[in-house]
Amino acid sequence: MFFKNAKKINSADLILQFFKYILATCAVLYIFIYLYLCFFRIQYPYELRWLEGGMVDHVKRVISGQKLYISPSLEFIPVYTPFYFYLSAAISSVVGIGFTPLRVISFIASLGCFFVIFLIVKRETGNKLSGLISVGLFAATFPLSGGTFDMIRPDALFLLFTLTALYLIRFETSLRASILSGIIFSLSFLTKQTALIIILPTILYCILSNRKYTIFFISSIVAVMGLSTLAMNYIYDGWYTYYVFNLPSQHPIRMEMFIDFWTKDLILPLFIACIMSAFYLSIQLFDSNKKNILFYSLISIGLIGSSLLLRLHAGGAENVLFPAYAGVSLLFGLSHYRFIELPQILSAVRQKSWEAFFYIICILQFTALIYNPFHHIPKQKDLDAGKKLVNIIGQIKGEIYLPAWGYLSALAGKKTYAHKSAINAILLGENGEVKKKFLDEVNQALREKKFSAIILDSEPWFPEIMEIIERYYVRQELFFDGNTAYWTFNGKASMPGFLYVPKEDAVY
Repeated sequence: MFFKNAKKINSADLILQFFKYILATCAVLYIFIYLYLCFFRIQYPYELRWLEGGMVDHVKRVISGQKLYISPSLEFIPVYTPFYFYLSAAISSVVGIGFTPLRVISFIASLGCFFVIFLIVKRETGNKLSGLISVGLFAATFPLSGGTFDMIRPDALFLLFTLTALYLIRFETSLRASILSGIIFSLSFLTKQTALIIILPTILYCILSNRKYTIFFISSIVAVMGLSTLAMNYIYDGWYTYYVFNLPSQHPIRMEMFIDFWTKDLILPLFIACIMSAFYLSIQLFDSNKKNILFYSLISIGLIGSSLLLRLHAGGAENVLFPAYAGVSLLFGLSHYRFIELPQILSAVRQKSWEAFFYIICILQFTALIYNPFHHIPKQKDLDAGKKLVNIIGQIKGEIYLPAWGYLSALAGKKTYAHKSAINAILLGENGEVKKKFLDEVNQALREKKFSAIILDSEPWFPEIMEIIERYYVRQELFFDGNTAYWTFNGKASMPGFLYVPKEDAVY
């Protein structure tokens, strides 16, 4: 009888280990897929996602010594806070300007996010597997966030600073750590102003948890953010606060995205992880250490809430989901550990059966996120189409305006101008005087036939802009056949489509 029971227990152990290794393999596989993707994507000389070229334009401007924050003009309109551009400019001035060095920054920052997520969960639970599946789930959200991990955007660097500051707040209580976390949070804000939404609940946690050095944490944030804002505003003649604070607050809210955020962005792809996260926060209410529930509730509000608020704003694309997915991934690993601990009152065999069942549930979450990585990798036909397009642009005499792909003008040896995304932000704003001044400049430039050609995509643009364009220019037939190549790989599909020429030069 004894040996019969022992055999059953050994079988249960084997089954448990099998599912445990499958779960770990799922997590590692998604991390490996991301690294595999980056190997091919980082070197791609064209855009992976709309706006990457505009980010490069910012870096060129910093390197050339021109002001980053200026009155909106046809020549240039900035986006985001400046640290990512300053860091990129410092590196690009050494290794050369282009897409690759900026993608490398985001790639390294994303790996840093993986590491800090692992550290937080490992430190909280003492369980390496819990940390690994947190990282694996975050890596699996690569397509859900529009491939933001390795994009030429400030998102990955901003999130790395944010997670690092949160790690220090959670696990370090020294004066030095409090000041350092405040400085790092300030760098997060200077990378992307979204950090401010996460900073506020973090400060509330510090106050409510009676942290000894809270005043130093808050003071370091106020000092760095306050002094940098005053300095930037002075250097840029007041335009810094306009772009960082005023303009974003003027954008319309899309309330229809509220339901889509919770259903399509979070619950539908991460149903199991969301249920487990809610379970973890609920069970922490009964924990004797109330700091746990306080910390993870408030940072979840910060991380997920920041994504929600930006998703509601006009122009909030998939990249704004980056913090929310990091927050859910953290809670996923933490809840994994608590689920394993839960059935302590069961017999050894039943406890192992419960663990195996729970591992299967986690595996199902990973399988629900399966995607084809090859859809995110540029192919030779994309490279060939890009070269052909640059060649076409280079053969057009005079200046060309490509509001969504100014970098193509640069590759063809021509001047770049304000990016369409930044123009959209100005036209969505409520400052009528700023908009009127910008539209008057556009009207004058097109009336004077400043551009030999204007190249747009097929997506409808603001009527105010299209009215001016169609007043002086006329659309010609599709000039570039990109039916099978050169489309962007993440986010909204985009590519040059229509050629506009001055009316007197039109060929009918």
